[in-house]
Amino acid sequence: MIEKRAIEQAATRVRRWLEPTPLVRSPALSERLGAHVHLKLETLQPTHSFKVRGAFNAIACLNEGQQRRGVVTASGGNHGLAVAYAAKMLGIPATVYLPLSATEAKLAPLRRLGPEIVIHGEAWDDANAFALRVAAQSGRSYVHPFDNPEVMAGQATITVELARQLPRADLIVVSIGGGGLISGVASGARHYLPSARVAGVETEGADSMHQSIAAGRIVELPAITSIAETLGARKTGSVQFDIVATQVRELAVVPDTAAIEALLDLLREDKLLVEPAAACSIAALTTGKIQVRPGENVVVVLCGANVSLDKVLEWSRARA
Repeated sequence: MIEKRAIEQAATRVRRWLEPTPLVRSPALSERLGAHVHLKLETLQPTHSFKVRGAFNAIACLNEGQQRRGVVTASGGNHGLAVAYAAKMLGIPATVYLPLSATEAKLAPLRRLGPEIVIHGEAWDDANAFALRVAAQSGRSYVHPFDNPEVMAGQATITVELARQLPRADLIVVSIGGGGLISGVASGARHYLPSARVAGVETEGADSMHQSIAAGRIVELPAITSIAETLGARKTGSVQFDIVATQVRELAVVPDTAAIEALLDLLREDKLLVEPAAACSIAALTTGKIQVRPGENVVVVLCGANVSLDKVLEWSRARA
């Protein structure tokens, strides 16, 4: 687990730059599930994703020389935006590496934050390998999207806020990509909300953690085939695997169709727009993949909202 002291130090650092995100009750989901369902709106972070917590903490932990040299990462998604935003706010040079497949929809928000953008390789793995080589050769610090203790401690600050907002949480539901978010939340829950059980959710085609836990070893997916792109880690790390294996009570996997249905229902009922990577956690509850006891206090961490309107309209038309 991540130590309580590390989480408290991360909360102090993160609080300098980020406001606590709201926790709101969903009347529609509460009625549907017969419980008190609360939504933790990480979608309202400056980059519309929880990732900025870990990025701020990791970069703020660098010493003066490391900060002066700058940071690098490889991500065209929420992590890349988070590193670029945190680096900009802290006045630190940042370079984000992306593959040739990166779309303009991913590049445009990155450009607005002003990092150096380098396109390299056919896939993310190629861009990431190149970023790691550059970091090693230049002395610049590589910020991993999940396999980094400071990043995980930053994500754990969600539970510091939850402990104030809902001290009697019974169930916390979290999406899983590489495992950094759920590792942070599960560790934080053990320290601050010890009576709460933590459940993790993946989509079919991005379920590396579920397959790994079932096999008792880390399993690498040959490819990510889910539409939930921000859950796109082909394998988890050993630390994340161990934390999930020992601290997470339930794991669920839902199809893309269920995630999209939950996304559209949330938009219609609660007027909240999220990514499929966030909606899958709601889908796990509404489809019964994660059981809710009557009257429980349930928290769903809505991890991100970086989804294009065109995609939402496409899914809505397909559902009609």
